This record gives sequence, structure tokens and C-alpha cells, in this order.
Amino acid sequence: MRLILDTDIGNGIAGANTDDGLALGLILTSKEIKLEMISTLSGNVQALTAYSVAKDLLNKLNLDIPLYLGAHEALYEDSHFWRQRLDKSVEEFKLTHLWDHIKPVKILDNINPNACMKMGELIMQNPGEISICAIGPLTNIAITMKLFKDFDKNVKEIFIMGGSFDMPYHIKDTNFGFDPEAASIVLNSRAKITLVPYNATMQTMLTHEDLNALENQNPLCDFLVQTLRVWIDYASKTRGTNGTWIHDALTVAYILDPNLASFDEYLVDVICDSTFARGSTIRCFKDAKMPMKNHELKNTVKVLKDIDNARLLNLLKSRLSNGICYENYKSITT
Repeated sequence: MRLILDTDIGNGIAGANTDDGLALGLILTSKEIKLEMISTLSGNVQALTAYSVAKDLLNKLNLDIPLYLGAHEALYEDSHFWRQRLDKSVEEFKLTHLWDHIKPVKILDNINPNACMKMGELIMQNPGEISICAIGPLTNIAITMKLFKDFDKNVKEIFIMGGSFDMPYHIKDTNFGFDPEAASIVLNSRAKITLVPYNATMQTMLTHEDLNALENQNPLCDFLVQTLRVWIDYASKTRGTNGTWIHDALTVAYILDPNLASFDEYLVDVICDSTFARGSTIRCFKDAKMPMKNHELKNTVKVLKDIDNARLLNLLKSRLSNGICYENYKSITT
């Protein structure tokens, strides 16, 4: 499979979730996937921070995969609330010291934000051949859809981590909440979409014990173990879990092994008005008795539901322990 990864990776950044790095690692260690491009955007961390983290990791791994900077802001949503929540919570919890042993990533500057143009060009030059795995907000993809006519018809498939259904304590997820308009644009497009919502991802769990199996295996595992352990410690203190949910890794794993999860097909959209429900995801069956407006014009979305966490962890451990499939990247040029 030829793939673009659209990510807000923040491994090693104090207070930032780390499963983007795990997802990237699973891609790089899977011979079935050829990663042709990485695009970054604001979400979990700011876009330039994500770019810098990804660049630093690629350098450590001696990989020259094309990497591009994308959207710094959401299409419409005010980023102040989200930046306070995502960037400042670690300071409010007084837990920044957990990251003291991790060498800070140098944040780069003067990077041209051309991810949307590069993404559009790659898809349009290879119609029906390249899929996208989107594990951050959907801002880059929505912009690209507006820039390139029929982009949604020419992308092979889009695998999206986002959405939350029937979860009173999680009425919205970060990815769709950060940019509801972008999510709605993508979900209402003609693209073939698989959606991996909180309902599915919160059935996953990665613990310190699981990381023990990855200790001292290879440079990629060393990076992941170091950055995931500190996040698990942070999550245990702030969320009361004994591990971490691995939302983004599940999204990649499902590409590799569809038997990891069951699914249903729905019409899906995101609420974009200014009410209490803004950023929440709604769904209904195609033949619902009271369907959504213009439902007959919409494509259904495959929505994952029941997850086999043991199977997921076995896949992660076996792939990551084997190391990067460097032969996949001999022909990639920037």
C-alpha cells in the first residue's frame, strides 16, 4: 500500500500524547506499506513542533522520507482554548519534570508550509493509488480538497482517527473538536473513508509491561519506549489509567489487519454550529427512519466498533521488534 501520513506527532514534547510516534513506527516496520509522504499540522502540538519532531526522528533513523509542514490553525475554530488545554495542562498539573530526562527537540524555523500542495499533487498524479492515514485534525486534507478538484475521487482511501459516539464523558475527540469544519468537509466528501472513533480506541491499552518487550531491540524501539514510558506515567497521574490508549496506532494496525476490529456503516457528520455540541460527531444508518438532510447524496463511512486489544499488541510488538523495512524506502526521493 502506498500511504501518506498526516500527523500532529509530539513524542518527547512535555505533555504531548505519543501514539502518533507509535503509529509512524508501525508504518515504517511494515513491508506492506510504503510511506511516500508525511505532512504535519497543529493539533496535539503546533504544526512546526510536529514537523520538528518528525524531522528529528527521521534523521535518527537515517530515513529521507518527504516531510512537509501543513496548517498552523484550524479553518475557523479559535485555537486559544485548545492550545491552553493541550500545551499548558502539563504545567498546571506540575508534571513537566517527568520529561527532564528526554533531550529537547530543536524547533525548526523558516519552513515553507507547502504540505497541502504536495499532498494534492501526489494524489492527483497517482489517481486511485495512494491512501491517507489521518491521525490529527483534518485541516490539511480539507484544504487540499478545496484546492484540488476531484481530490476526494482520486485518493484511494482515507483512514481517520476521530469522532466519538454515545460517550457522555467524551462528547468530542480532540481531532474533530480542534477543527470541526475540516472534519465535516472531509466526511461529506466523495472519498472512501474508514473512521476509528474514541468508542473503538478506548478499548485499547498499552502498559509499561508491554513496553518491556520492546526494550533494547533497535533505535526505533528505543525512541518509542523512552517517549511512551513518560506519557504512561503522565496518563496514570492525570487520567487514572495504568497505561495509555493507542488511538493512532490502532488506525494504522487496522490497515494491516482488518480482523482487529468489527465495524458498521453509517452516515457521519460533525456539528459545526456554536452550540454546546460543537465538534461532536453524529451518525445514522443509511436507511434511518428520520435521516439526515440530503442523506441520499452522502456516502456511508465504515466506523470501527469492537477491538481485539491482545491481537493489536501482538502485531505492534512483532513488527516493531523486527525494525524498519529500509528496503521500502530506497527509491523515495524528495
